[in-house]
Amino acid sequence: MRFEIKRVGHDGEGIAYYEDKPVFIYNAYLDEVVEADLILNKRGSYEGILKEVITPSIHRIEVKDDTYVKCGGTNLMHISYDESLRYKRNTINFLLSTKLRKETKNTVLNKTVPSENIFNYRNKTDLPVRRIDDKNVAGMYVRGTNRFMPISNFIIEDENLGNALKLVLEQMDLHHVYAINPETNKGLVYSLSLRTNEIGEIQLVFITNKNVKLDKLAKAINKINPKINSIYQNYVKDYKDNRDIYKGSMFLLFGDKYLNMEIKNNTFLVTPFSFFQLNTKQAIKLYDLVVTLAEFNKEDVVLDAYSGVGTIASHIAPHVKKVIAVEEIKDAVRDMEESLKINNITNVIPKQGDITKMNNAIKEEFDIMVFDPPRIGLGFYLRKYILTKLPKKIIYVSCDPRTLTDDLKELSISYDIKSITPLDMFPQTSHVETVVLMSRVE
Repeated sequence: MRFEIKRVGHDGEGIAYYEDKPVFIYNAYLDEVVEADLILNKRGSYEGILKEVITPSIHRIEVKDDTYVKCGGTNLMHISYDESLRYKRNTINFLLSTKLRKETKNTVLNKTVPSENIFNYRNKTDLPVRRIDDKNVAGMYVRGTNRFMPISNFIIEDENLGNALKLVLEQMDLHHVYAINPETNKGLVYSLSLRTNEIGEIQLVFITNKNVKLDKLAKAINKINPKINSIYQNYVKDYKDNRDIYKGSMFLLFGDKYLNMEIKNNTFLVTPFSFFQLNTKQAIKLYDLVVTLAEFNKEDVVLDAYSGVGTIASHIAPHVKKVIAVEEIKDAVRDMEESLKINNITNVIPKQGDITKMNNAIKEEFDIMVFDPPRIGLGFYLRKYILTKLPKKIIYVSCDPRTLTDDLKELSISYDIKSITPLDMFPQTSHVETVVLMSRVE
């Protein structure tokens, strides 16, 4: 069937219409005429399987490697980078105009902040592995399925990760360490996690279904590539997906406990469970933007919630009196404490716990609150806490525009939404990071 793309959805999909109902067509873009097979997906919605682009968009570019397109890992790779920046701003603008028209009538929506690198920017990758034709293979899943697809060309990950992964798989073969077969449950390794820093050092994690230590394999890998110098194993008994890694038993197999990550003049000591922004160079732009928007002064007491290893808190610290940095994951808090010591930062106070449940545990009164939550956003309890404490300013770093709009709707009762700045943390994808400045209504 032939379709004309009328708009683009939040996941980068082209949207056409059939019998007045939307048809979602991935890898199609605005104003294109395409040929696609019409199907009804599992959610009961129409979806078009793209067969041919008949009239291409003026923004369409050639996709030389469509592997990531099939898995959804780079769902904007078929349009120019400049257009992808406009798309991300338009995504935010659409949500504001449909859900927050009144609340944002005086809000400045800035242009999307571009990324310095648009390929090979990710400093971390988590990949399932499988045993295929008697070889260990890493890959991804075809979009919307659990169908495994081998990956050999890594286009958004740091090149050091791709090279290291190839070595790890070869050594697994040589040492007869096999990837899991989900159908038979035979094999040992579910997935691999690799993170790299600016000088090419790598932290490697084997996620396994048995507590069979891989010391010999770890030593062999390091001998061939000494830059793979922090090697862990995470034994997860009942692994279903990557969310289950926190239920496992993590232990160091070989090398350094920490991977040293650098942000400007600060060093952060990172262990596998610690969150660290995936695009290091773009993270610097993000943190600088937080400081610029907040206009901190030396008397400010600041809350930094969802602090991770303290990257934002450390960036803020020179400009304020004190930062209370709250993080739920214990390993991340320990990493933050060590990082603060080596950076000689004394006015950041780490606190471990779930910020949504710590209303009574935090006694400080805050001038400014900074939030960088996961995709679920702030939620009811944290919004209630904010509206009780009423700091003079809020800086909200969001990675999900839809939960952001829900939070802003509630907070606008007591706050003016001064500005929203989209930031391209993940080039080639539809993910939009935004930094919001809010000021208390006086």
